[in-house]
Amino acid sequence: MERLRSMHRSWSLVQGWARHQHFGLRQEWLALYLRRPSDWRQVGGLGNRQVQSLEAWLRTVGLHDRPGHETALCQELRRQGLASPRPWQWLWTNAVLNWPTADWYVSECAYGEWTSSELKGRLLASVPRLAERTASNAIMELVGLLERTPIGKELKQGEVIRARPRLVRRVGLADPGPEAILYAAGALFARERRCRLELQEPLPWPWIVFGCRPEEALATLSAYGSGWFEVRPHSLELLGPMEGLPYAVVC
Repeated sequence: MERLRSMHRSWSLVQGWARHQHFGLRQEWLALYLRRPSDWRQVGGLGNRQVQSLEAWLRTVGLHDRPGHETALCQELRRQGLASPRPWQWLWTNAVLNWPTADWYVSECAYGEWTSSELKGRLLASVPRLAERTASNAIMELVGLLERTPIGKELKQGEVIRARPRLVRRVGLADPGPEAILYAAGALFARERRCRLELQEPLPWPWIVFGCRPEEALATLSAYGSGWFEVRPHSLELLGPMEGLPYAVVC
């Protein structure tokens, strides 16, 4: 339903568009951290800026809290490993909710095919106050994340096609698992710190995060979110405690 689509929002006061030293997250970096959490900086062969980038990415995707301590999600990810698509759905959710570049990408670009230059141009049009260099770095980080992790191709959030110039094609994940939808809803409530969200608000809803149909995402929340969420005609309400969201929703 059109009323459930993301509405226009203002990005003019948002900060933190490029925070990862112009590097996208790489699957091998994350595997290194999970395998060697105490000495990954020394043994991984990463340069100083790459180390700083991964430190920032660990916060962006929800594996470290602000002081730098591991989260429950990080410990679960170490237990599950990176082979399954499910953890990557959680990590993408956190990237969208914690990083304005990813939020802008799924909310304003939605679906389609673009070159990196076109994405940069669209970002500058949305946020004219951004310096051109900041916009370039933000898009470089986004495209790097999509290209070097399963988020891009396997999760269909932006397959990077090695053409001249490179293309990013987002078709969206039509059928994210129930755990992914529940996690995304819980993460949104945790970010907003409210127990009632109006469906017409311009927020990164689960269907915006993954690029699926809103009706199906809401049906999933109704079917699997008993005790946590209630879907009403014009709102989504949180029934469970705020503490522990979003991880507690799926564990």
